Amino acid sequence: MYRIKEFAAMTGLPPSKIRFYEKHGLLATRREENGYRVFSPEDAFRSNAFRVLLQYGFTVEQAVAMLDAEQGTDEFKRSLEDQQAKLLREADLLRYRLAKIDSALELIDGGGQAAFTLMDAPDQVYVSASKGRDFGVSVDNEREIALFYDLLSITSCARIIAKRDFEAPGDALDPSYVITMPESEAHRLEGVDPAHLGHLCLGKCVRFRRRVTRAESVRKETFADLFAYLDDHGYELRGDTILFPSFLNLDGNGSDIETLFVPVR
Repeated sequence: MYRIKEFAAMTGLPPSKIRFYEKHGLLATRREENGYRVFSPEDAFRSNAFRVLLQYGFTVEQAVAMLDAEQGTDEFKRSLEDQQAKLLREADLLRYRLAKIDSALELIDGGGQAAFTLMDAPDQVYVSASKGRDFGVSVDNEREIALFYDLLSITSCARIIAKRDFEAPGDALDPSYVITMPESEAHRLEGVDPAHLGHLCLGKCVRFRRRVTRAESVRKETFADLFAYLDDHGYELRGDTILFPSFLNLDGNGSDIETLFVPVR
């Protein structure tokens, strides 16, 4: 039998973690007459088997339960298969996260200068959090909003600017706030009521990137470069525009880099 200091050296586990695992049922408490905890070599073997399950990505509670269950059963195999599927989903989300970081670094390196690119943009599926500045609709869409936020590596916070809003009189726009994802990823929304979702068909678009403050973002005059570009190239605004803020300016006191997809014909 080994005291906790020796057991920690044998297993590479610090005493604090040994006590944590003991509390969660991995190690059975045995004490000498003087009250010192003692452990056996079998406890070390059990700890190493437990660590393998942690390497597979199981939680502490799941790993302890699996150690105490019968091994080599169909249920044990299914647990591994379920974990494999979960990790593949997580790996997929990590790829999206890396792509978003790449995009943010590209924006920073580009300096946020106004830039125009003609491209074929993916159609979007979204859930509305507001109608203009009225956020009452978010209560009706509470469940769908939560599901979209759970997929935030794939989904994005965005604003939709209605075509009629550009054409209406006035100096300011009133965009609606949405959480959106490419329509090609909509298969991930299991059990979502389609009645709570909106669809934005983009297709041929001008991608417009600019650096503005939050206050400037809704002023029509700040879109002058965009409409000058459309006029110069013979394009007409075809539908609603979607705007993706970068949130690189986290405190909101300075300017942010926005990416807009402007459908044209």
